[in-house]
Amino acid sequence: MQSSRDIGKRYALFDALSNLERRAQCAGAPDSTLRKIAEIRFLTGILREAVRPFPIAPLRTVLRARERVDTMRVSPAEAADLDVL
Repeated sequence: MQSSRDIGKRYALFDALSNLERRAQCAGAPDSTLRKIAEIRFLTGILREAVRPFPIAPLRTVLRARERVDTMRVSPAEAADLDVL
C-alpha cells in the first residue's frame, strides 16, 4: 500500500512528465517520441488519481466507536415499551 508521503512524489512525476512533453514539443521532437511521452504522462495521471491512499483508522479507534454505538442502541424490550406509547 502506498503511504501518504508518496502523494507528492506521484504529483511531481506527473509534473515532470508534463514539463518534458512541453520541452520536447518546443525542441521539435519526432511525433513518435511525443506520443510515447504523452502516453506515459496519461497513464501516470490515471495512477496518480487511482492509487490515492486513504486514511485507515486504527483498530482500537474502530472498536471504541463500535462500543459507543452499541451502548446507544435501544434493546428490543425497550423498543417494545416505546411502541406502546
